[in-house]
Amino acid sequence: MSAWASVAAILGCGVGACVRFSLGWLDTRKAFPWPTILANALGSAVLGAVLAAGDDALLSPAWTFALGTGLAGGLSTFSSLAVDVVVLAKDGRRGAVMGYVSATVAVGLAGAAAGYALTSALA
Repeated sequence: MSAWASVAAILGCGVGACVRFSLGWLDTRKAFPWPTILANALGSAVLGAVLAAGDDALLSPAWTFALGTGLAGGLSTFSSLAVDVVVLAKDGRRGAVMGYVSATVAVGLAGAAAGYALTSALA
């Protein structure tokens, strides 16, 4: 990969992380980690779309790397998911932990599939 693609991935990661951070403002009650679920769903949808665009030759390998690894990687977050699970478990909310992990996996897979399918259909 070129140095330009690496720089673009770094910049994309910064943008994705800023969007993810901004989603935290949507939940003022902090009762359940919905912003993290939303960020992971959006990141998965972006990655699905980017991979479909790369498969259909709409994006070069460098752009696929920069947007997939950078933007989608910065937007989605496993570390926040892990911290949210620990906090919910520490609070004795086992049902919330199971619901949260299940919802995250389900919306992540659905987002990736939807992003890929939509981009492929439009290509």
